[in-house]
Amino acid sequence: MPVHKERFRRPSQVEAVGRTRPVFDDFHFLRMEGDYEYPRHRHTNYEAILIEQGPYYCELNDGELTLVDGQVLVVKPGDWHSDHLRDGQRHYVLHFRLVGAPGESQPPPLFRHDISPAGQICRGDYSREAWFLRELKNEAEAGQSYAAAVQDGLLSALFWRLVRGLEPDALSPAFRRIPADESRREEIAQVLVRHLDKNPGVATLARELKVSPRQLNNQCVEFFGLPPARLLLKMKIERAEDWLRYHGMRVKEVSEKLGFANPYHFSTVFRRLRGRPPTAK
Repeated sequence: MPVHKERFRRPSQVEAVGRTRPVFDDFHFLRMEGDYEYPRHRHTNYEAILIEQGPYYCELNDGELTLVDGQVLVVKPGDWHSDHLRDGQRHYVLHFRLVGAPGESQPPPLFRHDISPAGQICRGDYSREAWFLRELKNEAEAGQSYAAAVQDGLLSALFWRLVRGLEPDALSPAFRRIPADESRREEIAQVLVRHLDKNPGVATLARELKVSPRQLNNQCVEFFGLPPARLLLKMKIERAEDWLRYHGMRVKEVSEKLGFANPYHFSTVFRRLRGRPPTAK
């Protein structure tokens, strides 16, 4: 029987960020019966407002905005905001925060500091993205295991779609660098993976990546939190753990395949990084 198969690959330039990510706080669905002026208030976290039935009127940082069905406004921390709510109007309100890598003092801001209120409106129709918000609600109501993790996953997919809909010039310089940084991060990781069976010096890795040893050291610390040699060793032990646990390989075989001097050296390094011998389950 003929089979039609479509294969979808991961994009070569990674736009799903490995360091900066959104964390779900809460959301609600607002359905207006009558008019109401929500007073001016200042935001401490991010808020995404998706309009199901508009128009939606608000004041953002002293600028008046009008959004129609399917549009999304992203309010940032520190913004002054007030809503002019009208009878029959419906919209979703999602609150979230951005977090960075462990040890990072704070993630890069989403917007430029001098962005205009209109620049915080996403381009395009996001009516279909209300599905993500309904699923967030379902997870909250069901209360099943891993609900928080599922909610963060749903938010992550929605967040990056919203970011893609913002004007590039609206984003902060640090945030605009994220795709390039992640692409470089993956490039470094791929080179190190190719050397898991060897013990190359930093100069060798730097030449392959077309940077100086000092630049490579700085990039590894920035992107992975470790200098190149320690990062390569960490990757070796992670691969060793996979082979030992899931592929039934022996310590001697793993030691040889990963370029260790001997099984004793491998076991010593494994114990130091994992806190147990490689033979322990």
